[in-house]
Amino acid sequence: MIEKVNPAHPDKVADCIAGAIVDLAYELDENPRIAVEVLAGHGICTIIMETSVKLPRKEILSIVRRIAGNLKVILKVVPQDEFLAMNQSEGLRCGDNGIFKGVPL
Repeated sequence: MIEKVNPAHPDKVADCIAGAIVDLAYELDENPRIAVEVLAGHGICTIIMETSVKLPRKEILSIVRRIAGNLKVILKVVPQDEFLAMNQSEGLRCGDNGIFKGVPL
């Protein structure tokens, strides 16, 4: 099955925001540990992330504005779970689309 939606669909916009946040983590750290969930729609963007990298709130807000416009942003950031970090210590990464080796592009 293939999902086909308009590029401006809130799911696609949320995916772009999450990807840009992950890119930011890689700009700030050579080997970041980060998981990002984004829900966007009806003028609100909710971002929940678990990360080993301190990402400046201002940069995250800038990403949302650049991709989605002037949305109200609700941001929750927590440190990455230590057990998840250990699972990834051998270079194996996991994302919401399964397990992969390498870095997300």
